[in-house]
Amino acid sequence: MPGRAEADTSPVILERLNRFLQEVDTLAANFEQALFDEEGQSLEDSRGIVYLARPKRFHWAYEEPYEQTIVADGKRVWFYDKDIAQVIVKPWNSFSPDTPIALLTMARPLEEIFVAREIAPEEMAMGARSSRQWVRLTPKSSEATFVDIRLGLGKETVEVMELSDSFGQLTRLTFSKVVTNPKLDPKIFSFTPPEGTDVVGLDVEGKKSHP
Repeated sequence: MPGRAEADTSPVILERLNRFLQEVDTLAANFEQALFDEEGQSLEDSRGIVYLARPKRFHWAYEEPYEQTIVADGKRVWFYDKDIAQVIVKPWNSFSPDTPIALLTMARPLEEIFVAREIAPEEMAMGARSSRQWVRLTPKSSEATFVDIRLGLGKETVEVMELSDSFGQLTRLTFSKVVTNPKLDPKIFSFTPPEGTDVVGLDVEGKKSHP
């Protein structure tokens, strides 16, 4: 990809982004996810729905082309694959704070975890260009999951997230029908494995999890 024109993020944009992250306690949205290889060739497209609640709770459900669900209840994260009837459960503290989901549900100030830089829209990858304001977030941790995360800000919310990994692949998340601060049923953020599901992993106390 071509080099991106960047400058120090203006205080106004950083304040706006932090305000969104701090003032949005809950969120519901549809999403489309596109995965590209290092040459920009499409590898996979998927879509689904996401619910977020601060702190540390989310429900991320893939509906097409396969059904997978990731649920965080504040203590544990459940990765459920319907096709193979298996769920993997991990403690929340094993979930990297620089991931997209953690970014949207964290309570810590953005600048504690990332270095923020503004990006000119015309320097974004094809398919992502628009009148949005773009910010590149580079994790401060050397153990980060992604090389960087780029956020496309609309008038009221984050509309696009682009994530680059160490293999040169890019994941683009485009959000639609975004509702901020809706009243959400707490049950959305709990997970009970369906009967017959194989449960793999440890719970938050380090004990074997069971259906």
